[in-house]
Amino acid sequence: MIKLKKLIKESAWDREFGEALPTLEDIMNQYNDEVLTEKKELGGAMIDKIYNLTDRNAHNMARETLAKAMGSKVLQKNYAALSTLHTLFRDMNDLMDARHRLDKMLFAQAKKMYSDYDAIYGAF
Repeated sequence: MIKLKKLIKESAWDREFGEALPTLEDIMNQYNDEVLTEKKELGGAMIDKIYNLTDRNAHNMARETLAKAMGSKVLQKNYAALSTLHTLFRDMNDLMDARHRLDKMLFAQAKKMYSDYDAIYGAF
C-alpha cells in the first residue's frame, strides 16, 4: 500500500514540504551564467570563396580565410605559419598532422558558431 507521504512528495523543484515555489527571478539567477547565443550564417559569398580556394588546391588559405571570418586570430596565425612552412619546404606531407589538429579546433568552433556548418564543411 502507498503511503500518503509518498503521494504528496514535492520533489519536482527539490524543495522541502511547505517551502515556497521558485520564482522566475530565482530561475533566472540560477541560469545567469549560461548565456545562449543564436548561431549565425557565414553566407554564400564567403562559402563560395572558400570553395574556390579549395578547388585551386589552396587548402591552407581556405582554412585561414574561415578562421579570419570567425574572428579567431590564433587559428588565423597558425594557418598562416603552416602556409609559410609549406612554401619553404615545398612539401605538405610532414605538416599534415599539425593541420589535422588545427582543423579539429577550427571545425569545432565553426560548428558552434554557424548554422550553415554543413555547407561550410562541404566547401572543403
